[in-house]
Amino acid sequence: MGDDLVGELAGFCAGTTAPRLPDDVVGKAELCLVDFLSAALVPSAEARSALRALGKPGSAPTAAYLNSVPAAATGRTDTHVRSSSHPGMVVFPALLALAERNPVPGGRLLAAAVVGYEVMCRLGTAMITPEVSAVFRPTGVLGPVAAAAACAHLLALDETATRAALGMAANAACGLNQWARDATQEHVLHSASAARTGVESALLAAAGLTASGGAIDGEAGLLAAFGARNRAHLLAGGLRFAILDIVHKPAPACIYVQGPCQLAEEIVRRHRPDPARIDSVVVELAEQAVRYPGCDNSGPIADVVAAQLSVQFSVASVLASGGIHDRNWQNPADPGVNRLAARSRLVADPELSARNGSQVRVLLDDGRVLVAEQETFPSMTADEIVQRFRSAADPVYGHAGSEAILGCIERLDGAPSTAELLEALHSRR
Repeated sequence: MGDDLVGELAGFCAGTTAPRLPDDVVGKAELCLVDFLSAALVPSAEARSALRALGKPGSAPTAAYLNSVPAAATGRTDTHVRSSSHPGMVVFPALLALAERNPVPGGRLLAAAVVGYEVMCRLGTAMITPEVSAVFRPTGVLGPVAAAAACAHLLALDETATRAALGMAANAACGLNQWARDATQEHVLHSASAARTGVESALLAAAGLTASGGAIDGEAGLLAAFGARNRAHLLAGGLRFAILDIVHKPAPACIYVQGPCQLAEEIVRRHRPDPARIDSVVVELAEQAVRYPGCDNSGPIADVVAAQLSVQFSVASVLASGGIHDRNWQNPADPGVNRLAARSRLVADPELSARNGSQVRVLLDDGRVLVAEQETFPSMTADEIVQRFRSAADPVYGHAGSEAILGCIERLDGAPSTAELLEALHSRR
């Protein structure tokens, strides 16, 4: 490990430029922006309650907070599987809020997003273990530093100011996972607080405030707090384009239910089992999935949050409905699904990939066993993500408005300003 790890991290944050980014990285950043927006446009009770309570944004930090809440409430945002974190609902709310008040070229916004994702994924790889995520919410813990890195890049802060922004943000790392055990709603605030902190940290650093250079990797820094200082070297090195590792979830639920739901859908497609004839279900997953709070829950399920987290309920809902549909998670008290979930169990398999591999075995009452398995969770395709955006955006903007937003994002890398995109986002019908 070098003598100045945070300086190296700040240097790559400050030195990354849009022209240095490969086309596939730029394209992935654009796709992540589309996916974030599609999640942010889905109405939910949690988002409506939070927005009513907090009112309209009056500053960039508040706007970042309010931009994040609706996306987080869907349970559908993009995911870095290794760290069980969701960069999109932290990085893009912060950047869009800051760009409203600090117009920048479109390419810089995309480069800032790449920087934010890179920092979040690196930090998560170093910090997050099954033991950590059993207590702490990775998105809330990692998000402040990631958002600060992205915002520091958007504001074109130099290395010294970027170090200060990262250090200030590290002091705000927070997010507990008791919500997942109790099926409550504070999880929608973790990413929002992180986005707000990132904006505030970058603005304070731009104004000249300082922070400890060891706030991340020092003896009493963030890594030390999580017992990860011996893995600090994972933060070092040039750009790895970690954004390319991001996956996109087809189901509005926890990342760890995605693969089992896909396999349940495959079993339905191949065998069309009668749900009434299913005796039991066994789902094999990686250890971190089984141990993640709320995932190993055979019910009874009583609310949407618990349904979105429970592997047993999610798989049972797919088997009962015949596929992955948003409505599967909208009726958590469904008696048939709950009966099937109660006859389902999870098994931790050390042989399964850390990239969310899984196996589903459906045992029928006549003794037959239906099996499907995969080594990794296949992300949604670009076409599927764009189509989901249209489904969410058309009711809000009309079809022409939705296509205008997609066109702005497609042109963003070469756009002289983010103004066209922001204007399109504000043009609701």
